[in-house]
Amino acid sequence: MKTRKILHLAGIALLLCLLAGCEKGINVDAEMNGSSIELETGQTLTLKLDSNPTTGYDWDLIEIDPAILKQVGEVDYKPDSILTGSGGVNTYTFETVASGAARLKLIYHRAWETDSPPLETFILDVVVK
Repeated sequence: MKTRKILHLAGIALLLCLLAGCEKGINVDAEMNGSSIELETGQTLTLKLDSNPTTGYDWDLIEIDPAILKQVGEVDYKPDSILTGSGGVNTYTFETVASGAARLKLIYHRAWETDSPPLETFILDVVVK
């Protein structure tokens, strides 16, 4: 009975937190390309983008304002399969550190092909309150 009350109270607390907008982390993927998002200071932003580094193509972070949005840790790549040549997903984690606006821009290219345009570009405008 005591456990049931604790679970009930925990559920109510979680619901109130969600209704109050105290969500700590926001997940974003390629569907958000070209859009903007509003966050609060201290929130995390997790970005997942399809990648296939076995082809030589990979994402490079080329624009960020670290005074507003800083990258946390290294890129985490998870392959979709154990098969050679299969693609996967790059996961980037960012934390909002101050109020303001910042553009997050990544390009998908082969680093050695400096005269070629990127295969893809991902842009997300981030406003931190």
